[in-house]
Amino acid sequence: MKEDKEVLEILSFFWDRNPFLKVLPIEDWEKAYASGKLIFFTWKEHQFFRLNKEFKNYPVGTFFNDTLLVKGYPSIPRIYVLQTGLKRYLQYPFYAEEKIEGYNVRLVKVGHDILAFTRRGYVCPFATDRWEEFLPRAPEFWREFPDYIICCEVAGPENPFVSEWPPQVKEDIQYFVFDFAKIGTGEFLPTSQKRILLQKYQLTHPEIHGPFDPEVDYQKIKFLLKRYHEEGREGVVFKPEKEGSRVKYVTPYSNLNDLKVVFPYLGEVEPNYISLRLIRLALNLLEFEEYKDEVYKVLGNYLFEETLRLLKKKEILEEFFQVRFKREENFNALLAHFKLARVNVEILEKDWKEGYLVVRFKKIYPRATQFWGHKLEGWGEID
Repeated sequence: MKEDKEVLEILSFFWDRNPFLKVLPIEDWEKAYASGKLIFFTWKEHQFFRLNKEFKNYPVGTFFNDTLLVKGYPSIPRIYVLQTGLKRYLQYPFYAEEKIEGYNVRLVKVGHDILAFTRRGYVCPFATDRWEEFLPRAPEFWREFPDYIICCEVAGPENPFVSEWPPQVKEDIQYFVFDFAKIGTGEFLPTSQKRILLQKYQLTHPEIHGPFDPEVDYQKIKFLLKRYHEEGREGVVFKPEKEGSRVKYVTPYSNLNDLKVVFPYLGEVEPNYISLRLIRLALNLLEFEEYKDEVYKVLGNYLFEETLRLLKKKEILEEFFQVRFKREENFNALLAHFKLARVNVEILEKDWKEGYLVVRFKKIYPRATQFWGHKLEGWGEID
């Protein structure tokens, strides 16, 4: 670990060289570091700072070095009712883009390397290891557009972070490009231009529908969401071409599946994670009444059946994952990331197969185990 004096010297060097940082005086960045909002970190020979808390007008996950600044991906409001939410937030023309169930990374060209950064501004060793298999023409994009980053969702059954994935990815993973954002400002390329570049560089992307008009296309959007529910897809992000806000909406299926996956692991997540999804589900049914019987039938099973099965076993709560790496050093970096994030991991199997290091591991959840264990042992609490 570097001493604070040395880190502040690096910060000053970055500020001198990077025009994006000069929006604020160096004293502001130094105060952000002193308060713990700005964190210094390295990836191999590269040095960066990232924000782990919002600072000025920079969101969590913003990171920079001496040549670039990448703003954290903005939080997008979620609407609960389509008919009123679309009119409240969106102006014509807007698009409905499939919301992919996975995790968000931003691909950035740093010197001669292409690195994938998570939503919170960490380098993701897994996404950095695998991107070129799925986005082989991305380097061509950067030759033409060096001032942009590629925003992707990494999704599939063999990812190291989330236990849900879209139905169209049957094995391993896939990268879905959903935005191009400008270095420094974070400004997104309009959807009409984005579609041209996605096709030109043959970049896999979510389904994009539209442009829509909220006054006349409500039924078309409802039909799209019905299809996504029945196919087991997460939902959509509505993106205006010019004016208006981005908003997202998820299907009844997505809310049900979130409840099924997470309920056994209470203690690891806040209880309002459950209540918010129940609220979303109730309002889903306000507009999609045809799914009432389905929801009533499966909700109890989704909430309780898996939880009861696990509690009867009286074992430590854990979750199983499998991933493939091309480079073992990147797998070791993932383990270091888990350690930094205080994720308890146990390696079950590690072997080279057909050019990949295939690893099976489990995540152990002591807080969830303790949450249910105390109650099973007869302890009470004041509520």
